Amino acid sequence: MRIFQGWQARIEPFFKRRSPLCQQITLSQRNIYIFFSKEGIMYALLLLITFIAGVNYANNLVLGLCFFLASLLVVTIPYTFSHLSKLQIKLVDIHHAQVGDKVQIRLQISSDSAQPHRQIRLSFIKDVFSYTNSLHQQSSLDNQAYILINQVKEPQIISLWLPTQQRGRFDLPRLTVSTVYPLGILQAWSYIFFEGHAWVYPEPLNYDMQTTQHIASHHQSSLTLQAQSGQDDFDQLDNYVLGESLARISWSHLARGQGLLSKHFIDTLGKEQLLDYYQMPALQHEDKLKQLRYAIDQLSQNHLPFQLRLPDGDGVVGQGIAFEQESLLRLAKTR
Repeated sequence: MRIFQGWQARIEPFFKRRSPLCQQITLSQRNIYIFFSKEGIMYALLLLITFIAGVNYANNLVLGLCFFLASLLVVTIPYTFSHLSKLQIKLVDIHHAQVGDKVQIRLQISSDSAQPHRQIRLSFIKDVFSYTNSLHQQSSLDNQAYILINQVKEPQIISLWLPTQQRGRFDLPRLTVSTVYPLGILQAWSYIFFEGHAWVYPEPLNYDMQTTQHIASHHQSSLTLQAQSGQDDFDQLDNYVLGESLARISWSHLARGQGLLSKHFIDTLGKEQLLDYYQMPALQHEDKLKQLRYAIDQLSQNHLPFQLRLPDGDGVVGQGIAFEQESLLRLAKTR
């Protein structure tokens, strides 16, 4: 296995020269390779044995069978090639993920050829979980999952998921597109190197936020919520004051003969929290980032504004889904 990996590493620059980094590629004679499949190697051995037997015993029937099988092999070469030629593969987008989850890669597959492409297999060099909106098969070969598309005629979107193991930048590995159609004795394949990457966030690590949170504007330890008059949460009942809106009157209490009472509401507001990398209780760098991820999740779920302080500098105060994603990206990019 080590010998194979070393040999593969030495020849990979050759494939990259013929198929450079790209966002979209059309397969052609320059980047399509053909050789015997595993079954094809057995087929070639059968041809050799048949030829030796025919010559040794001067048997024309055996030689005729050998030449027939050889001609079938030769005819299969352009057919196998044609099912990859002019196939277009485009990188649509990549979705970020957290450590332990899977990065989603969406590819668009189409063709300008008049004939459909059949039995197209796509696989990354890492484990892949796949889904497509067309009929497909999912299996495994040498610990690699792959997607097998029965036919490519109309443009279609295919989603692939790659597992993540560590935080940071996730570069797309090499994609292999191949087919053994029609007889399975020859395999045509192409290597594609997409120019794209995703960011992997740290997973959340629970900790006691009460001891580390600070108010962003004053840097004072507090998690206290403020309240002001509003329309959201019911606070209390009070005696009705002349001039108040009739909508505030508690008609249910009036119907029970409990007098004219008015309802008062409040809006709960959170102070702007400072999430400080240097105040996290963890000792390790990655654990501090995990605790910051946990704090971001908690504050975002409670719709509280916060400010994120990392070794690369202080961020702005904000809240909302877009601000949460921006903060997670900062965690993913922190060194």
